[in-house]
Amino acid sequence: MTICAVLMTIYKSDPVDLWELALDSLLSQAEVELRIYVCADGPLTEGQEVLLSRRARSLYRVVRNSTNLGLAASLNRLIDELEDEVVVFRMDGDDIALPGRCVTQAGYLQAHPEVALVGCQAWDISDDGAVLGERSFPVEAEACRRLLARQNPVLHPTYCMRRDMLRDPTVRYPQAYLTEDLAFLVILAEKGVRFANVPERLFQWRTGAKFFARRSSLRRARAELTWYARAVRAVHGPFSLAMAYPLIRFAIRCLPGPVVVWLYRLKLRDVGIGRPEPRLALGGD
Repeated sequence: MTICAVLMTIYKSDPVDLWELALDSLLSQAEVELRIYVCADGPLTEGQEVLLSRRARSLYRVVRNSTNLGLAASLNRLIDELEDEVVVFRMDGDDIALPGRCVTQAGYLQAHPEVALVGCQAWDISDDGAVLGERSFPVEAEACRRLLARQNPVLHPTYCMRRDMLRDPTVRYPQAYLTEDLAFLVILAEKGVRFANVPERLFQWRTGAKFFARRSSLRRARAELTWYARAVRAVHGPFSLAMAYPLIRFAIRCLPGPVVVWLYRLKLRDVGIGRPEPRLALGGD
């Protein structure tokens, strides 16, 4: 049975009921041994402390930041805590891992030694768990690499990574405001590391009101511009006309919030997925 780590964080604003649902969805995974690593990012609420205490036997290790350090620093701390696991999963505290997620993704890495990180297809769900629609990503590694210049090709909480990749101390999450997932993939692309997705839809990603609120800021738009520009250089070289994509995305992010949400919900984000040169995707994370 494959020994796997799962990296999770908990912050004072995370709803206890959703975090527990996420945890239960992991504990129901079959055919893998999961060690759940949790970083408490700053002081927690009383309810969260009760949760961690009550579910202590299900958690392999809990580390604590005395103050809120953010997602990147918290995940990097957990990476440095890893032991002899073979595969490392990501999981957010408000999402749901569907049955078969872990064994399918771990099995993919075993069958594809040239790939170091694999995601999966997902469903968008609302705050109350209602399905809002499908979220689809390219499957082949080359298609994912090329799409990176325009859109994030792997959903962050679906990451399944080789433990050996993370032994390289330069493979860590950089400080990138609400763009840590994109930045991590760009760093991998710059190193020539290959990433892909399984074709199965094995995840439910919660995209409620708070999801859009924390993404509608000029600070995040600037961070995206920086990292998408690096992605274009990694994929196409420094003088490519594809540099227009980060600039157009930045302009769209600067539109009024309701307009950005409307564009995000359009199917335009899925146009051309898997093709060598897809048209501009307006959405994505």
